[in-house]
Amino acid sequence: MKKQTLATIAILALGLVCAMWSTGEARYRYGRNYNSQYDQYGRYQGYRSSYQGRVLIPAGTSMNVRLDTQVSTENAQSGDTWSGTVSQSVIAGNRVVIPAGTPVEGVVTSSIQGTHDNRPEMSLAIRRVTVDGRTQAVNAVTEPIVAGSNRAKKLGVIAGGAAAGALLGHAVARGEHGTLIGGILGGAAGYGLSRHALRTMQLKPGTVLTFTTRGDVLAYR
Repeated sequence: MKKQTLATIAILALGLVCAMWSTGEARYRYGRNYNSQYDQYGRYQGYRSSYQGRVLIPAGTSMNVRLDTQVSTENAQSGDTWSGTVSQSVIAGNRVVIPAGTPVEGVVTSSIQGTHDNRPEMSLAIRRVTVDGRTQAVNAVTEPIVAGSNRAKKLGVIAGGAAAGALLGHAVARGEHGTLIGGILGGAAGYGLSRHALRTMQLKPGTVLTFTTRGDVLAYR
């Protein structure tokens, strides 16, 4: 009888030790991502996500970025990279999570040449930001930019012009016989450039675009 009792006590003690070890292991393993499920008085609190040292940037957050590189539909293709700088600090939870001046890496998601029927169009997206030397993945997009639209004009999008044609006509038109030739050449060059302007558009360095995050981002701060 004593042997059975001692064996039962030993089994219970072993089970208690294993349970305590498992709880300690779980706390150690998940402690960085969750607050302890017990307070200092041993009362159960439940798991609460904290992600120490990280701040949640919710989906739909706006990011203003200044382009550091030129991007043009003439040579840019989907997947090409571009670089920029955050022009206005991004705030989440009353904290600056992405400060102004943060380097940005992005890609061209679409680059469409214009035709006689359609205007050139371009879309960009953010893929990474580097805060305090730490690279953070970000998925943020901007609305398509269409050449000739009010938005494109406000952004200062370059779509070409006929100035070169006028200069060519002026250079050739010297003397009585050159006037007609210069006018024809100038008009032809201007027309050619006008058609070219309808085919291409260019975002120059310094252009500020507003991007919107498509998903939640956990930023290190």
